[in-house]
Amino acid sequence: MKKLFTSLLSLVLLFSMVGSVFAESVKVDYAYSSALVKAVQLDEVFVGAVGVDGEFLVLNQQKAIDNGISSDKINEAKEKIKEYNKIIEDTLAITPYFTFVGNQILFDDLAAEKNGVSTELINATKYDVEKINGEANSIASFASCEGTNKYEDRWYGYDTYFDSCNTTKLIGYLTIGAAITTIAAAITAFIAPPAGVAVGIAAGLIGAGAGVLTVASANGCGVIIRWTLDKPIWSGSQC
Repeated sequence: MKKLFTSLLSLVLLFSMVGSVFAESVKVDYAYSSALVKAVQLDEVFVGAVGVDGEFLVLNQQKAIDNGISSDKINEAKEKIKEYNKIIEDTLAITPYFTFVGNQILFDDLAAEKNGVSTELINATKYDVEKINGEANSIASFASCEGTNKYEDRWYGYDTYFDSCNTTKLIGYLTIGAAITTIAAAITAFIAPPAGVAVGIAAGLIGAGAGVLTVASANGCGVIIRWTLDKPIWSGSQC
């Protein structure tokens, strides 16, 4: 729960969300409802009506009605929540078809198509991958990768570690303006966080820019980035 919570708050930096909501479920957790409402940029009257089910946000429409929220506001909330969930869906959809070989990404678009990934997402991902691979020679390479790759929960949020090789890859992806789903898929492959966290990390890195990683990686031994519940708060070398 904590992991998804941190990723949701990261997204508030970047997105004004549109779409419709996922169905209510018996597994919905409302423990962090106040924070979720803030993350999705909804009015406080939605506190208690917004929760999470697994990786996804849900809205209890009856609770919203009981809180006296108008139909227009409820529909707006549904739209915003669905867009966040769509980013998660897209990341989950394309991640299995990524293979990282050196500084290049191999994207198995035929397998993705065969397994029902949308043409729109496949084409957008292919475009990103072509840009990344076209710039692969300009991304620094190391004889050996220094540092570690991992994700850790902390009392203040969480820490992300990327070794020297994966750091330079992320800098390259950010520099060419790769889409959030592509970056989130890469992060999933590098440090294996839950999909919701991967999207939050990608959003935070896009917001902070490649410069944060460039400075932190100057010693060539990988980076560590510390996150609060809404943004990266510190970055530095693993040395």
